[in-house]
Amino acid sequence: MELTEKLAKLTDAYCEARGVSVATVSGIIFKNSRTLPRVKSGGDLKTRSYHRAVAWISNHWPSDKEWPSDIARPVAEGGRV
Repeated sequence: MELTEKLAKLTDAYCEARGVSVATVSGIIFKNSRTLPRVKSGGDLKTRSYHRAVAWISNHWPSDKEWPSDIARPVAEGGRV
């Protein structure tokens, strides 16, 4: 699975768990509500942007939901997620 596919899957899971739109999450992470929808539609983004998005999602992931098993979850500094 490519990074953009992983991010799309992770974004969908997060948005479903939180009850928010992809555009809302995109606006929070990138200050641009069109970035994540563009990636989900086959667009590209820089690796650094991918890591920033995954880190943000990880830091805000609902504690009562399972992280997708086929996507590596980043570990925050100090060993906490």
